Amino acid sequence: MPDGEATHRVPSDRQTTKFRGEPSTLQRAIETLTNPQIETKIREALETWPDADPAMVARTLAWITALRDDLCNLLRTIEDDEQIAETLAINYIELKSRWIALNTKANYCIFRTGVADAESAFRGTSISMLLGEVEGLLTPTDITTITEFLAQPIRRAA
Repeated sequence: MPDGEATHRVPSDRQTTKFRGEPSTLQRAIETLTNPQIETKIREALETWPDADPAMVARTLAWITALRDDLCNLLRTIEDDEQIAETLAINYIELKSRWIALNTKANYCIFRTGVADAESAFRGTSISMLLGEVEGLLTPTDITTITEFLAQPIRRAA
């Protein structure tokens, strides 16, 4: 088949058919993750927090941008759509695990002091928004499988 028209199988419920002019999995992922609107939405969400410190907003944006850039740089080293999909899923697990940990920290801080740790809350907000973008690059089956996997330690402890 001519370049850009191949059909190939990727994990879970993905069946990818490429047509001439359609962006590759890598292009789609990079375009999604580097969309300037994401940073704008994160900044706006952080600035709505009561007493939002501009320096903390800037530090949080730098932190989440670095996480995003690390993922994009990793994806750029991979040429195979199947490996890109697997890498996105692995990074989704990593990001979601961080989000869970940040929420746990913030909730315990609220329980003990009545106030959330601002840095954890800001990071949790920003990572949640990045997660939403990565989630859009995964299949519903992948998301369900990952969510169930991450909930297992919680279910055992309950």
